[in-house]
Amino acid sequence: MSWIAWTIIGHLANAAAFIIDKSLLTTAFKKSGTYAAAIGMLSLAVAVAIPWVEVWPAWDVWPATIAFGVVFVAALWAFFEAMRVGEASRVVPIVCSLIPLATLVLGVWLLQEQFSVRVLAGVGCLLVATALLAGGSGAGRLPTRAVGMSLVAATLFASSSVAGKYAFNLAPFLGVFVGSRLAAGVSGLLLFLCVPGIREELQARDSAHAPKKAGTLLFVGQALGAVGFLLVQLGLRDGSPTIVNALQAVQYAAIVLVAWIGGSRLRALLKEEVSRPVLLRKGAALALVAIGLALVAETVTV
Repeated sequence: MSWIAWTIIGHLANAAAFIIDKSLLTTAFKKSGTYAAAIGMLSLAVAVAIPWVEVWPAWDVWPATIAFGVVFVAALWAFFEAMRVGEASRVVPIVCSLIPLATLVLGVWLLQEQFSVRVLAGVGCLLVATALLAGGSGAGRLPTRAVGMSLVAATLFASSSVAGKYAFNLAPFLGVFVGSRLAAGVSGLLLFLCVPGIREELQARDSAHAPKKAGTLLFVGQALGAVGFLLVQLGLRDGSPTIVNALQAVQYAAIVLVAWIGGSRLRALLKEEVSRPVLLRKGAALALVAIGLALVAETVTV
């Protein structure tokens, strides 16, 4: 199978994971922090790899290692809040468009990097796409809270990636990976213990709050996300980063298509608007996202 096929399958797996995330946030987990805490605590499973860590990060690398995991959980919280109040087919591409923009800003600010006209053109496409996805009139407009939380999530995801890149440059991969995931797990545990309502929602057993199938769906969603990540990385290894990143628009289109053909019940569950003007707006925005990601792919890997 070609690397393009692997990449497309990976992006479709990610789309399925996002649809599951949205459905769980609509039905089982009323608080976005609950879902972030659950996923964060799942990271504690990485403790089984501790015996295989031969070299841990040096003391001066630990702040970046810890930030890599902690900020990631905070980013998940903001992302899930945006997903909870907004349409997945808008929130997901907005966040994934803003992540490279935030990373570029951090690069200019921290590293004094300069970028070509090509990259700046890509930034322009992503900004216009974000405006199209967030805009509209009346019921077709994305809620202000969803836009704000998308911006927060993208900034935090970018910050987490920068911290991780810094740590990976200075310490062995396994030590940084295990240390950051443990930090993420502790963050999820602290959310569970300290944020009002999260413990009660996770411990609930009645169908109105946390039905038994929600746990299964959570694991399925996370498994799909892991498979999607792996397949996309295989595409990056064997193929063109520009094409791999541009094909990310496939997952956004898949979310729109699922909402379109899934019937009124699924659209209500996902809170998706599929009127003709909205679909045209989303289609134009997704095309711009593909172009923008392709243009900035040489500088930023999304």
